[in-house]
Amino acid sequence: MNAVPSDPGEPLRLALCGNPNVGKTSLFNGVTGARHRVGNYAGVTVELREADLRADLRAELGAGAGPKLGEGRSVTIVDLPGTYSLTPIAEDEAVALRGLCGERLEDGDSDASASRPPDAVILVLDAANLARNLYLAVQVIELGRPLVIALNMIDVAAEAGIEVDPEVLSRELGVPVIPTIGRTGEGELALIRAAVIAADGELPASPTLVALRERLLGASGEAGVDGALASLAAVASPAAARGLLGARAAGTIELLGASATAVAAAEAIASDVALDAASALAIDRYREVDRLVAHLGLGRAPDGGASSTSSAPAMDRSERLDRVLTHRLFGLLIFIAVMGLLFTSIFAWAEPAMGLIEELIGWLSGGARGILGDGVFTDLVVDGVIAGVGNVLVFIPQIALLFLFVGLLEDSGYMARAAFLIDRLMAKVGLHGKAFVPLLSGYACAIPAIMGTRTISSWRDRLVTILMIPYMSCSARLPIYVLLIAALFPTEQAVGPFNVGGLILLGMYLLSTISALAVGAIYKRTILRSPTPPLVLELPPYRLPRLRNTLLLVYDRTMDFVRQAGTVILAMTVVLWALLSFPKPPAPADAPGQAATIEAADTADGGDAADAANAADAADEADAAIIHSFGGRVGLAIEPALAPMGQDWRIGIAILGSFAAREVMVSTLGLVYGIEGADDDDRPLREVLRSAENDEGGRRYTPLGGLALMVFYVYACLCMSTVAVVRRETRSWRWPIFMFLSMTIFAYVAAVAVYQVGLLLGYA
Repeated sequence: MNAVPSDPGEPLRLALCGNPNVGKTSLFNGVTGARHRVGNYAGVTVELREADLRADLRAELGAGAGPKLGEGRSVTIVDLPGTYSLTPIAEDEAVALRGLCGERLEDGDSDASASRPPDAVILVLDAANLARNLYLAVQVIELGRPLVIALNMIDVAAEAGIEVDPEVLSRELGVPVIPTIGRTGEGELALIRAAVIAADGELPASPTLVALRERLLGASGEAGVDGALASLAAVASPAAARGLLGARAAGTIELLGASATAVAAAEAIASDVALDAASALAIDRYREVDRLVAHLGLGRAPDGGASSTSSAPAMDRSERLDRVLTHRLFGLLIFIAVMGLLFTSIFAWAEPAMGLIEELIGWLSGGARGILGDGVFTDLVVDGVIAGVGNVLVFIPQIALLFLFVGLLEDSGYMARAAFLIDRLMAKVGLHGKAFVPLLSGYACAIPAIMGTRTISSWRDRLVTILMIPYMSCSARLPIYVLLIAALFPTEQAVGPFNVGGLILLGMYLLSTISALAVGAIYKRTILRSPTPPLVLELPPYRLPRLRNTLLLVYDRTMDFVRQAGTVILAMTVVLWALLSFPKPPAPADAPGQAATIEAADTADGGDAADAANAADAADEADAAIIHSFGGRVGLAIEPALAPMGQDWRIGIAILGSFAAREVMVSTLGLVYGIEGADDDDRPLREVLRSAENDEGGRRYTPLGGLALMVFYVYACLCMSTVAVVRRETRSWRWPIFMFLSMTIFAYVAAVAVYQVGLLLGYA
């Protein structure tokens, strides 16, 4: 873990580090113009991120910023995962330590070539929780890198009645301290200027800082500690040696990606010796923290935070609200009601925008057919591209609303309370409390949620969480739920303040959440048995959401969905169109007397019978064409297996298409009915499904069949990207294959059970 000297031709690297939920990512977004996710709770950032300094800030620094910038070098800001310490117990802590010590990341999750340490470190401290932040501060000081303190959230501290003097803090730590407000950008120019000056080495280290670092790195006087560190001195710097020692004590050396020599030296230390030495070092650091707290006049509360909150109006308000919102019973009921209103609004508020998109798609389809005329290419453009992708884009308003409401709840601090509520349930079934944040992220997308499990220190607990996340109903399932609910259920029917559509949608999300918890509990008690560590969760104060940031988040997430529709869904739709269109059936021979019969009917009743007969013949011809195709043959082949869950061959084709991505199910159904000619009148797909008839003249798709199909999609692992990221995170094909097979088999069994039990109860 030795540092590599900085190359003058490389960008100047400034690393941002700090505890979770101190506004670090807000500062990163502010100084770089990036749009990374910011949440008012811990555990949002779990990987190293890089971005260049904003051009206007770079220009404002000017020639007086120091010789390194004078050489024409650009500035790269590195955002490290939030961590409470640099003892690499979990992967996020290991990533932070490697980023600060200059180790190259080996997992491929970042574009960073972090083979050298940062030129300067910006340590972000929460002004309202300074005492808690100081343990990480003393560990960063141990590293010996040029350091600047960003005293962030000074507005929150002032509102809470907490006063921290930046000059006093600077004097005690011996480093520059710059007050900042990450939400508004206040102090960001002064912060970057101080960091660049520190990176230039223009300011000599203050005697206070030198004395503090000597106390931290000096001999402890305990033979076990000094002996363990001495054995690592030949392979690592003093600060890196402490990281190796902590990893040896925790049994997590592999997380550091250190050299074989360093690993061998660390493993040569007996585990009990390493544990005693790491504990002694932690005690020494806390002694230094206590000394700093006393000199700063902060005082210490029993939980390690700031002691005085009696004059903190913001904290007092939060505590009063929490008496209700975190209540064992009322808090859970309020959470369910909030989610119910959220899903009800998705149906009620999105309908006008969905109607406009449907009209636009119909207009595009008609216009394209009119311009291009008849032919195979026209069928590809209209039935394949426009109808296939358009049937998915219809759900953009609902997806945007979902991200909007969830973003507002996160930024307000309410989701941290939801984590607190759910942790009580998770603890009872033996699950790790830290799993809630990745599980919550799974409502948006499983891929970043699975990466978010890096905050969990125990490998078994992390693996359990990874296997739980695909059960959470991600945004890709939302179009499927909405399509089936809108087509088969009376969505507008009111049930108190809710509507039927919103309640059914809430039911699907509750089913997925409860199922994820149940699966995790089973794994924790069987194949991945391990003790359950307690959850240490910081409840941030409630605050007004930052509407601009939330809207940017909604825009980015929605555009991700649109890009998915424009790439994966479009490609799959074109492939499925070809499979459903070819080979063409042989031309049928005219049946004797058919023309005469139609002519007689035309003469007798003015043509109505002829029109009906011609329409029936056209429908039969289109149906025969799609059945004769490659895709139709596959659908018919698997129909007997789908019949017990109430589905026909058309749904079978849609299910097969959705193995690449769940959203493809909607575009595939639109494709099937487009080729069949069922939507030649440009009706929305939901209306086509609602009016579709079987051979007996009854409804082809019933509410019971729709419910069974939604249950299937709750459980089925139909996302190859999720399988790929599980393979990467577990470094094995064993677990993704197990996940895919177990989820798919269970999805089929559950869907069959729902449909067959419904039939027995008389719900045809």
